[in-house]
Amino acid sequence: MKQKLKKVSFYGVWLIRFSFLTVFYLVVSLPLRFNKEYKNLWIIGERPDEARDNGYWLYKWILENKPDVNVRFVLAKNSVDYGKVPRKDLIIEPGSAKHYICYILSSVSISTHMHGACPGKSFCIPFLPLMRHKKTVFLQHGVTKNAVKFRGKIDIITVVSKKEKELIKKSNPKYKNNMYITGFCRYDGLDSCAEGTQRRTILVMPTFRKWLRDVGRLKDADTVFRGTEYFKFWDDFLKDESLEKILKNNNIQLVFFPHMEIQKLAHNFIPKNDNIKIGKPGEYDVQDLLKKTSILVTDYSSVFYDFVYMNKPVLFYQFDQKDFFTKHYPTSGEPYPFGNIFKEKDLLVMEIEKIINNGYRLDPIYKKEADDFFEFRDKKNCERVYDLIARGLK
Repeated sequence: MKQKLKKVSFYGVWLIRFSFLTVFYLVVSLPLRFNKEYKNLWIIGERPDEARDNGYWLYKWILENKPDVNVRFVLAKNSVDYGKVPRKDLIIEPGSAKHYICYILSSVSISTHMHGACPGKSFCIPFLPLMRHKKTVFLQHGVTKNAVKFRGKIDIITVVSKKEKELIKKSNPKYKNNMYITGFCRYDGLDSCAEGTQRRTILVMPTFRKWLRDVGRLKDADTVFRGTEYFKFWDDFLKDESLEKILKNNNIQLVFFPHMEIQKLAHNFIPKNDNIKIGKPGEYDVQDLLKKTSILVTDYSSVFYDFVYMNKPVLFYQFDQKDFFTKHYPTSGEPYPFGNIFKEKDLLVMEIEKIINNGYRLDPIYKKEADDFFEFRDKKNCERVYDLIARGLK
């Protein structure tokens, strides 16, 4: 109860502050409405400290192919990605005065997260009628696999396939006419480079659980976390003796890269094997890691779509299906495609060895499924997304 009150108090204070600043900058922006700097402005965002997803790739493509577009990208200066992002003069510091004014006066708001280009994310919804009319574009940060409710004003939702579009329609009938099959912008740069590398890599990338979201705020967070089923199963997998032998005998590195929501607790995983590394966001660009990886092991993360897109094998370790599909997702979509599902660690490890011995190839059955699933593999996703947005402004 105490923890819930702290959470409510935190978000309450945050909302009051955001509301005050929004009203303040709405007034400040009035004389700037006809300023050339804000005419037909496109503002693009991802997570405030990241530039590695669909938003970054679209921004990069626009600069290279449509230089006349008035575009800004939201990214913190202390981000590990800051150095690679072109045109530093077009980068906006999250939560700054410039961020508020650019968002208020923008004609197009684009993000990988719902209303992610706004300083207050979805808290902006009540204030939208007071701002310049804008197209809101939701690029998504992963293929929608399970029934998820969208909210707010979304004019364009980009998807990768007919199946994904139909799934979103079922749970979001309000947006049934707002979905477009364009492919993901980041897929334009998703060429596999695992073949021929001197040392193979296995990427283990589990997603988070809603019931673990607040564990990191507890005083005894580490103790509580180490007592969870999530920790016990993954820790047992990382310390498996058979897995250790497989990695050593084949000169393979395994990178365990938990979801962002779990990263604050990832230090509890202490592998005994030198071939296993606990990945941290500042150390890796996930897209680059996916490209260099030979096998992906996940539980429910939609990152497997990116991996199979490159025709590489994926395995699912779903030891807590019942809890996940009741506490995390009340309902699920279709069964997980493109790979075998395991509930037992020993069988999972045996399958990893089998794939290694088979030359890291994707099973022809799953390759056929992937070919049927993805609508485009032509590296023109950014172009399609741009054309879609530009047409909507005419």
